Amino acid sequence: MTRRQLQQFLAVLEHGSLARAAAATGTAAASLAQSLTALEREVGAELVHRLPHGTVPTGAGVAFAPHARATLRTLSADVVTDPAGGEHLHGDLDLVADPVLAVDPGAALLARFRRAHPDVRVRFDVPDDAAEVQHHLADGRAEVALTYLPLEAAPDGVHPRRAEVLSLGWQELHLVLPPGPQDLPDPVALERLGGRDVVDVPGSRWREVVRARLHGGTTGGAGWRVAVRTVHREAVVPLVLAGAGVAFTAGAACRWAEQQGAVVRRLDPPLRLEVGLVHHGAASPVVAALLRSAQP
Repeated sequence: MTRRQLQQFLAVLEHGSLARAAAATGTAAASLAQSLTALEREVGAELVHRLPHGTVPTGAGVAFAPHARATLRTLSADVVTDPAGGEHLHGDLDLVADPVLAVDPGAALLARFRRAHPDVRVRFDVPDDAAEVQHHLADGRAEVALTYLPLEAAPDGVHPRRAEVLSLGWQELHLVLPPGPQDLPDPVALERLGGRDVVDVPGSRWREVVRARLHGGTTGGAGWRVAVRTVHREAVVPLVLAGAGVAFTAGAACRWAEQQGAVVRRLDPPLRLEVGLVHHGAASPVVAALLRSAQP
């Protein structure tokens, strides 16, 4: 089992075709097919179904993919000592983040890590749906996740096994309102929002926390009108600034909204979520370095 075989197998999964995988890896299609067949013989199972117009992974292929990705990361990781005695970490870091956390604290965290380890290549995935974060961990596309805690099972039951967690602290949710005079106090109770137009972000962990508070009996079940529903989180604050409705934000987005003239209110009682880095089992050298960079 070689690095090249694993790379070609994963390329087949990604592109769904032997021909497209061959083009992506700079390999002749016949050579890639032979390499894949040899890998299947070594593994002892068919990894992909060859169809007339492409390929689909078998159950064995789906199960083998995380191991292939982990093996490639292990092969790429290395610590090189320079003539002056300093050590430099080489390798790949595959990080996935909850969409809300990608900018804050994700950007600062990765900048700090890259300054300390400039020879590590980083792939930073940010899926539209927060539930996809756990899928990235489960199938090995990501080695570590920046997400809200505690972990929750994805809708189809996917849940990272043997997860190790490093807490990075807490984020507090705020209410963002259009510029101008407002009739809501600071802090504002959620029941005061009944009947107001809200910019809604489906799939957001914050959305579910707010809805649970509203319908959990603590606020009498007060609701609001969904004026705009969007998965594009970067559009939320501009929509509020333009007067489309109010919205819930946290972290850097909240601070930026205030700088742009929006009115920001705290919530009473406060709503907070814990933020953390999550990975499987023992940390690789690259993930261990990220965890050290994340600590105060």
